[in-house]
Amino acid sequence: MADGTRLKELQEFQRKTELVLMDEKAKRQASEDQLHTRLDQINEAQEGLQATVMNLEHSIGAMQQQLKSIAEQLQNYNRNKSILGEGLTASIERGSFSRITALHPPSEENPTQYNAIHRMEFPLFNGEEARIWVRRCNIYFQMIPIPEEQKVPLASVYMQGRAELWYQGHVEKRGVPTWNG
Repeated sequence: MADGTRLKELQEFQRKTELVLMDEKAKRQASEDQLHTRLDQINEAQEGLQATVMNLEHSIGAMQQQLKSIAEQLQNYNRNKSILGEGLTASIERGSFSRITALHPPSEENPTQYNAIHRMEFPLFNGEEARIWVRRCNIYFQMIPIPEEQKVPLASVYMQGRAELWYQGHVEKRGVPTWNG
């Protein structure tokens, strides 16, 4: 009988072990299923992120093109502007500091010649010999077409020392004067 009892105990132990093993297998399978589900979710999220990144890259590229186009438009718009506003027309090109290059149109004597380039320096003014400076400015304004409302602001850029201080005080008290007034 002892052999029968021992056999029953072993069978019972084997049955319990098989139940535990089946339970563990079921838990393991459930864990694997959860991991696969989570991995699928992560892959879907990654694909979504990749699509978003591609869309962003495309949008950034389009924005860069727009910015480039806007910058070119601004350059074209500002090409004919001076620091004093509109007025230095397309026939005048800003040179170095106090120089302006004027392209003269063809003359009646030589209608095909268009490239005559003259450089004129706007005269600096330090407060001495005012009549001579005004005469030189008038000659400059005869040679270079500057709109009337820009003559005084242009001249003020070339004032130095006492003349600049006087001009600043005059503008504060009375406003910007006209060139001929």
